[in-house]
Amino acid sequence: MQKQTRVSSSLAVTLCLMLLAICALAVFAQSGRRVRKGQAMPVPLPEVTPAPTPVEKPKPQFTFIVGLDKYGDFSRVSLYVYSGVLQSCVDRLNESPLVKADVATRDMSRADAVKMARAEKESYVIWIQLRSETQDLAGNSNNIYINYSVLAPVTAKTATQGNTYPNAYRRGINLPSTTTGGDYYLNQAARGAAERILDHFHVPLHR
Repeated sequence: MQKQTRVSSSLAVTLCLMLLAICALAVFAQSGRRVRKGQAMPVPLPEVTPAPTPVEKPKPQFTFIVGLDKYGDFSRVSLYVYSGVLQSCVDRLNESPLVKADVATRDMSRADAVKMARAEKESYVIWIQLRSETQDLAGNSNNIYINYSVLAPVTAKTATQGNTYPNAYRRGINLPSTTTGGDYYLNQAARGAAERILDHFHVPLHR
């Protein structure tokens, strides 16, 4: 009887130990699935988009320096008329991506234009002069036309030259002659001179 009691007690102890072992294994397995509190979740970094590479402008094939004689023949022509003619020519040249034109920093006589061209290595010098179709030097824009010469760098030889006339741009349109940008038709004649120069150098005209 005592043997049976001892055997039952030992079996009970063994079963208890087995149950405890099973419970311990279950608890350990559950703890392994949990994330440790000390570890931080990785934060995804935003993708860095590379800055676009700036597109370099192509080097112009032709460079010009445009000057004008403001005190040649006309002493009564307004300075803003001269400025309008000069800027209109430069703006028309710069409309081509193959060309870079700048305004001369000072007034330019013919001798100054020749001297500047000889000192240049690449840039052509465009010399503009306002002339009168009559002997009227009072500054009547109806009688004024544009004379231009293009001097080659180093040699100062004349590459091309010509005249453009404001009346060629009237075409029956009667607009006020003088505007805040100078004389409208003289400005159109200056643009026409620029177009002739571009055509001489076989530069496409972008309108």
